[in-house]
Amino acid sequence: MHSAASRSPHSFLENAHLVYLGLLPALATFALLRQYGHPAPFWLFLGGTVAVSVYLAVVAHYTSPPGSVIQGVLVLLDGPLWLLASHFTAARPVLTLGFAVETFVLEGSAVWLAILWLAFTSPWPTRGQRWASAGLMLIAVGVIGALAWPYLQTAFGVGLRGFWLLAGILQAVIVRVKVLARSPRNAHDVSILYIVGGIAAWIAALSLGIVLHGE
Repeated sequence: MHSAASRSPHSFLENAHLVYLGLLPALATFALLRQYGHPAPFWLFLGGTVAVSVYLAVVAHYTSPPGSVIQGVLVLLDGPLWLLASHFTAARPVLTLGFAVETFVLEGSAVWLAILWLAFTSPWPTRGQRWASAGLMLIAVGVIGALAWPYLQTAFGVGLRGFWLLAGILQAVIVRVKVLARSPRNAHDVSILYIVGGIAAWIAALSLGIVLHGE
């Protein structure tokens, strides 16, 4: 009984971290498309589905339960703390839900760049797997980079936002490389539901953002 009670804060923090990371693609995509639209929605859908699927799969399989409550809080706030620092130099928001955009760019870039790094440094993948992984990750980075580019152009011109974003991405890549070098956790059934739910939320956000941008 005591053991179960002591684990409840850890479980809450783990679940909160998973929900937070899983909703970032949908929130960021909605904010960007609502504001800027996109010239090629069909290609965005295809490339974005690949990018978001890989992102959600990595999050689902490699987000481990925290060893302590303090560690769980630090992991949960790891990315956002870099971006919160920018508000000390530029409090003016660039865009509604802009924080979600920057956080997803940070977290997503870290996931994809870490996979790209490991594809060429890890001894496990074959040559074909290395190039396939590299190709998919470059598509993912390119799709989200193109989607977020109008926002990033504005954000980099406001105070030190660009510096904090790049610093956060660098730190997050280092963390993700270490995490992805470990074996994935065993959560197959939950992972499928998580990934499907996250993709469905992202597609809904994409559709709603495009419709509202046209109004």
